[in-house]
Formats: sequence, C-alpha cells, structure tokens
Amino acid sequence: MLKNIDTHYAGEDLEKLNHDLVALKVEIVVPMKMQNETKGLILLGKRVNTQSYGNSDIEFIYSIGSLAIISLENKRLFREALEKQKLEEELELAKDIQQNLLPKEIPQMPSFEIAATSISSKQVGGDYYDIIKKDDEKYFVAIGDVSGKGVPAALLMANLQAFLKSICTQNVSIDDATGTINDLVSENTSDGKFITFFWGIIDNAAKTLSYVNAGHNPPLLIRNGEIIYLDKGGIILGVMKTFMPYISETVQLESGDLIILFTDGVTEAKSPEDEEFTDEKLEAEVKDVAGLCSNEILEKIKHSVYDHANGAFQSDDITIIVIKVL
Repeated sequence: MLKNIDTHYAGEDLEKLNHDLVALKVEIVVPMKMQNETKGLILLGKRVNTQSYGNSDIEFIYSIGSLAIISLENKRLFREALEKQKLEEELELAKDIQQNLLPKEIPQMPSFEIAATSISSKQVGGDYYDIIKKDDEKYFVAIGDVSGKGVPAALLMANLQAFLKSICTQNVSIDDATGTINDLVSENTSDGKFITFFWGIIDNAAKTLSYVNAGHNPPLLIRNGEIIYLDKGGIILGVMKTFMPYISETVQLESGDLIILFTDGVTEAKSPEDEEFTDEKLEAEVKDVAGLCSNEILEKIKHSVYDHANGAFQSDDITIIVIKVL
C-alpha cells in the first residue's frame, strides 16, 4: 500500500484510491502543507535509478512542496489584494460621482433658511436629497431612502435622481408627478427593492409647502412647541405601478416654523448597547433647539446621534434636511 497519503478517505474509498495510484505507477504521495492544512499533493513515480525513496528523500520533497505551496498561496493573496485595491478605487470613484449628484450648495431664499447633510454608512449609499429650482419663487425639496445599502442602492438612487430632475422640468402637479415617478421606478426595480420618498414645493412668496409623502418617515413640522407630521401621500415607490392616485397637501407656514426631513438612519442609529436613537428622542431634540438657526439645528441633531452611537458602527445612511421659516 502507498505511504504518506494525507487524506480523509477510509475503507473501500481508500482501497480504490490506492488501486488508482498503483495503476498510475505512483510510488509515493507527499502532502503540500501550510499551517498544518493540506493544500495539495505531490505524486511521484519510480526514481530514474530505480532505488527506493528514503526518509531523507521524502523529507526533502516535503520541504520543497511546502515552499512551493507557500509561494502559490502568496501569489493568490497578492492577486486578491490587487483586486481589492481596484475595487476600493472604483468605489471611491463611485462615491465622488454620487456626491456630485447631491446639491453642491443650498439656495438662499428670503423666507426660508435651509441646511442639509447626507452621510453614507458605506462608500456609496442609498440616501438621496435634492433642492431644485422651479422658478424665482419656488423650489422643489426632496428626500429619499432606497432599501438596502452599497452599490445596488446607489444605482437605484441615481435612477431616482434622473427621474426627478426630468419631471421637475414639466408642468405637472406634484401628486400626478409622484405617480409618474413611481411607475418609472417600478419598471427599474427588482428583488423587492423600493424607495421611501418625500418631496414638496416651497413657495417663498406665499410661505407654503405643497408636498407628497410616498411612504417616507413623516417630516416634522414644529410650531410653538407642537409637532405636526407631514404624512399625506401614498405608497412607497417601486413596489407596484400606481393604482391609487397620490394625495398632496399644502401647508401654510408661519415665521418661526421648523421642518425636519430625515431618513431612518437617524432614528434607527444604535448605541453600543444596541438601543435605537428613536423618533421620540429626535422629536424631543428638535423641540429643544427649534429657536436656533438651521445650521445650528443640523449640527445639534448630528451630534446627538453621534453621542448616542458612541462609536458604534453606522449601519445605515444618515440624511437630514432642516428648513427654518423666517
């Protein structure tokens, strides 16, 4: 029977293996090991001088085999490192492209003060916000959250941005436009992907907000210490074609009003003890800081979320828009 076979074979399987190796005129089988794990085998036939293999011969072959498998393993690891580096570079490029899809600067309006931020949990993410000029007095404000994370979510987010940019140039009511966006997103989603979405039209002259909420976390309108939830709308985007019209609502705003738009990465941010930040904590926070300017309010919310997380891994994208009525 052949010696030095390092294998899990037993019984009839081992006998068959030995039979096959004998048929191939294999004299010895030497394992190629690395960290006590067999990575390959060296099969040798008779020596040219017909002499038997001695223990010193087998030890030499074993040493050569170990060196060879280490070299092959290093080559594999090096190739994987190069592929990972290439992927990292591509993701960095994707991150730059995605950041360029977000507003480069926040427009200034006499009656409104706006601050916004979006922080991805990965290099690219599925959160989206935008502020798009309609005319000299009106602006579209939008926020969305694509299900999932990473590249697939980022690609769907880019689709949404393209649809929104296109629809904003058309003279269509915001409720009908939401139905059109949903139909377009539904044609481009699969495997249960969807988008929660909220958008509205801010009228600087009339101090109004006309909005539609497509299954998104209801933005908070804080007025005199009370909270109004902006929840009128319809189903989330991408689940199915529009079968019921979306409902829009127009809110008359007052000086001092504060509107907070956010994604669930804010309220679901977790502490090291796995406790969520929660809607209640966000609502209490914005009530306390409602008298500050929009940028200060944004920073207060961010720091509260970070303090709550206390270094815990950010599991979801975080996006916040703060609108203060002047």
